[in-house]
Amino acid sequence: MKTIVLITRENSQRATHVSVFLYNSYSEARYFCKFVNNLSLAGEDKLVARMITANAEYPLEKYQPFKFDDFVKLNNRTMQILMRETDSRILAVALKDTKKEVKDCFFRNMCKRAESMLKEDRDNWEEPVIESEKESARQVILDIYDDLTRENRFDEAWASYKNLKENDRKNKEDFDNENHIVLAFRGFGNIADLVSVYIFDDYNSADNFCYYLNSLEPEKGTFFYVKHAEQMIEYETIKPLLVSFDEIFDYSKKYNINYIIREALKKFDSYTILKAFKGMDKHSRTLIMQSLPTKTTDDINDMIENSDKYNTALILLYQIREAQQRILNAINKTAVKYRQGKLAHGKEVLKD
Repeated sequence: MKTIVLITRENSQRATHVSVFLYNSYSEARYFCKFVNNLSLAGEDKLVARMITANAEYPLEKYQPFKFDDFVKLNNRTMQILMRETDSRILAVALKDTKKEVKDCFFRNMCKRAESMLKEDRDNWEEPVIESEKESARQVILDIYDDLTRENRFDEAWASYKNLKENDRKNKEDFDNENHIVLAFRGFGNIADLVSVYIFDDYNSADNFCYYLNSLEPEKGTFFYVKHAEQMIEYETIKPLLVSFDEIFDYSKKYNINYIIREALKKFDSYTILKAFKGMDKHSRTLIMQSLPTKTTDDINDMIENSDKYNTALILLYQIREAQQRILNAINKTAVKYRQGKLAHGKEVLKD
């Protein structure tokens, strides 16, 4: 099982970018987190690295790590639940040389017998406890607390997805034993305030999950969007113009984005565009093809005609979605350039 490290790039208020790293061991991931957290960036931005659990959501406001001394802020009920999950010998090491109020916080939430045994373990520790051992013991307890208190708002969606026939391993097209990362963002307006990371062992399952979640209807006033992610690549925490391929048609009616589509599709060959068109009705295809050069349109029409004529099914579902996602990414990037006034027609497009 891979250890997941989530890195956020933050300004004075919130996380503006996220990236994901996967490690084979806990110790390796922990060392990397310490390295990143000690880096200095130019300007006011900073990087924050933390180990996280797959499928759980994490807030994107400015990160304030929960420290060992912060246990004094918790109520007795929470501390008692934590104590039941914590090994007494690890706790004995963790409490070495801590502040009196921190020790008292733990002791008052134990029964007298457990408190006596813990104090005996702590006082009779045969060998000196080095700083790194105390730090490791405290991190274990912090990790336990994190697991106990974490909330996952995608539980219902995740459970529903696992029951879909699309996720049946018998129907997978490209099992590859690799780690495919999916980022899920949730927020209000166009700013995401929560992020969760999912890991899949094949592209097809990751793709189906993205398609499934992006097809769900969010609560009024909120949004979520899900995307494939690569290790060591930063992703912005704002909602893109388009989340799903079908939204192209809604936006084409609301905004003048034909020019955006035309600019975005310049770098794609006819076959990639054809793959994205598969499964679409003729009217929808026509709306997009109006933005394409005549030669590209002719090439696509010829390929569609030959495919229908000879009843060939050469394009797989995951290939269709991959092509659609590539086009969506290109459209979103082009739209950002327009908003920033970096392209000629930018000031005339996407005004609410």
